[in-house]
Amino acid sequence: MKYQTLYLMIRVMVQSDHQDIANTVNEVETQAAFSLTDTPAVKILETEILLTRVRNVKNINHGTQS
Repeated sequence: MKYQTLYLMIRVMVQSDHQDIANTVNEVETQAAFSLTDTPAVKILETEILLTRVRNVKNINHGTQS
């Protein structure tokens, strides 16, 4: 069996009760769960958040358009 490291980039859209984006990011990084499942040929050993980036709030579509 060969051990390899894969770097995956994911996008997560959230709705939050926090007024400050920093609090939302902190809560997601410390308490949310990210899950990958094993496949017949691949066993997931560990996952970790390596980087969190927040898009400019002005560019986020808030669903207010008709």
